[in-house]
Amino acid sequence: MTGREEKGVRKTSIRALLVAGFVLMPLCGAVAQTAETVTVTGQRAMRVGSYKGIHWVYDRFDRLPERARKDLSLHFLGDILPDHAVPSEAHVVLHAKSGDIPLFVGNDRDMHFPRSDALLAENPPVLLTLPPGRKVQLELAIEVAPLPTPSFTKEQAEVWMGEINASIRNFFGVILAFLAPDAHRLKVDVAPGARFEAVENGTARLLVDNQGATPYTYILRPQDYQSGTVFRSDRPFSMIRVKVPTNEFFTLKRKK
Repeated sequence: MTGREEKGVRKTSIRALLVAGFVLMPLCGAVAQTAETVTVTGQRAMRVGSYKGIHWVYDRFDRLPERARKDLSLHFLGDILPDHAVPSEAHVVLHAKSGDIPLFVGNDRDMHFPRSDALLAENPPVLLTLPPGRKVQLELAIEVAPLPTPSFTKEQAEVWMGEINASIRNFFGVILAFLAPDAHRLKVDVAPGARFEAVENGTARLLVDNQGATPYTYILRPQDYQSGTVFRSDRPFSMIRVKVPTNEFFTLKRKK
């Protein structure tokens, strides 16, 4: 490896560590507590975090300047591995004094996290009930506000990614943000039965023909396309996310 290559690798590693601190360290601290077993409605549940730990992440995002999150919202999307079952099957709950509050409901993979001063003061534990061999995977998702029509331009995409980069600068400051990676990809969830294409200089190019029964996630690099390119679908997008410039996945797993 040449000196230039080694320097590039070192800089990339520093960038990854910085951004991991921005988006994941607070939550990892919330779930990295010592495993604790609690009996809940006749089942054995494992403590995997606390209310305050998750609340901190949402609160920190809300405190970013409006220009850094104008079109964006923070979500945690759940999945059960290895079978990709809906996260509600893991019975992830806030074990509050008033009763258990489920964080995932029905077939919805989006975490429903209640925010209140009362719960913040109580700080109930987060519990899950899951047999050995299965685990809950969470994805930190920065969602773009729903679009009035299922289309957007390269320039719009660059604005969304620029907002994430502004968030990183706000969190670390200009000097450290120089070392942090820029967001440069979108995760476009193409609806079942939909076609997603790029129209560049008047010529349409098919990117996804989703003939499946579930949304298909397409990783899009807008910078690979010419100015004025329009990305469009013939059905509303299930979701559009700015890909966090680090590993956005972590797991909640019962210890054997």
